[in-house]
Amino acid sequence: MKKAIKILGVFSLFLTIGLMLIGCASNQTTADPDGTFTVRFVDYDGTVLQTTTCTVGVSCAIVPPTAPVNRGGNSNRVFTHWSVFSTEYASLNSDTDIEAVYTLDRAIFTINGRAVVWYSVLIMAGIMTAFLIGMRESKRLGIDGDVLIDGFLWIVPVAILGARLWYVAFEFNAFVVQGDIGATLLKILGFQNGRLNFAEFGLAGLAIHGAFFTAVICAFFYSRKRKINLLQVADLVGAGFIVAQTFGRWGNFLNQEAHGGLVGGMTGLTANWSLQQQYEFLRYTLHLPDFIVHNMYIIGNVFDATEPVTGFYHPTFLYELLLNWIGFFVILVLRRIKWFRFGEMMAFYLVWYGAVRIFIETMRTDPLVYHIFGVTVKAATTTSVLMILGGVALSLAIRLWWKGESYGTVPGHFVFRKKPQEIRG
Repeated sequence: MKKAIKILGVFSLFLTIGLMLIGCASNQTTADPDGTFTVRFVDYDGTVLQTTTCTVGVSCAIVPPTAPVNRGGNSNRVFTHWSVFSTEYASLNSDTDIEAVYTLDRAIFTINGRAVVWYSVLIMAGIMTAFLIGMRESKRLGIDGDVLIDGFLWIVPVAILGARLWYVAFEFNAFVVQGDIGATLLKILGFQNGRLNFAEFGLAGLAIHGAFFTAVICAFFYSRKRKINLLQVADLVGAGFIVAQTFGRWGNFLNQEAHGGLVGGMTGLTANWSLQQQYEFLRYTLHLPDFIVHNMYIIGNVFDATEPVTGFYHPTFLYELLLNWIGFFVILVLRRIKWFRFGEMMAFYLVWYGAVRIFIETMRTDPLVYHIFGVTVKAATTTSVLMILGGVALSLAIRLWWKGESYGTVPGHFVFRKKPQEIRG
């Protein structure tokens, strides 16, 4: 168990860091001995779409071919741009392959026409990682592992339902089928067209706040029923959520959702920057790897009005993911300080994630909203403010009233000391 947790933790961390460091090799070679060079436009499978031969030092008309519609017939992988922008053609002086660049595929594979998507796999990976962390911590806290497994098996499904209902509550009009309550309920449950057809089933629309609050409520009643320390269970929930969310944000990235605004902004419905400027800001100013930049290219007006212009959008999923990792490592440090008490891991999570989410919501273009007194308010911002207030209140209650045990009483912490064994005669 311990080895499995370390492997998953190291894998997730290196996945995040490693992907951030991926670069691209040069696609240029050298000019031919006769002073000419060849520019080839190449598709994803190596197919040469067009070839132009130029002479070094002589003006050459390089005109790209008609852009491919998609990659391999998969509409999820759309052509974004050529690997060399047109403004750079004049500077070419050696053999160059200009490659067609596409967005990433959301599906891992297809079974009988049904796609298995990365989003669902990453969500499950996050849940399993949180579970393994919880199992490891439960041993240190003296909680029976079987008790944790029992709680996990019924809390997780209910939390997923809570995430779905939270999303539906703020997007209810999108699920209503006029005059047909049954179809409306089926759409809420995940049957996309309101018909009991499992080929169309999929929970497209989950909200992490719904999952969190549902899990906390369930954990409260479960800990009372099984007579275990509520604050310890709350800490397991908080630590598990902050890690699981790092996996979930990678899923948002592959789905091209939970993103920020158009890079460079726009005036009316016109982008302020060219595609090249947008790309170069993400690639060379923020130093993001190409695969992230390419997948932030979103076709305008395909899904909804949050993407009115085709172009490169800010990867707010990445900003939140990295901040969650920082929060998790802060937790690892705090829980090894002698004055850190049971329950304060949850309090820290509430304050940290609440602040992170408020920051991210200032950039998000696809938030859940509600209207009050004629004002449109972002649901996540309101919830995050309440989370911060709740975290502060919880920490004060632990310090001033409950005064429970600290993590210094748990094996493995810096100040822990084993009690001397009794001497038996």
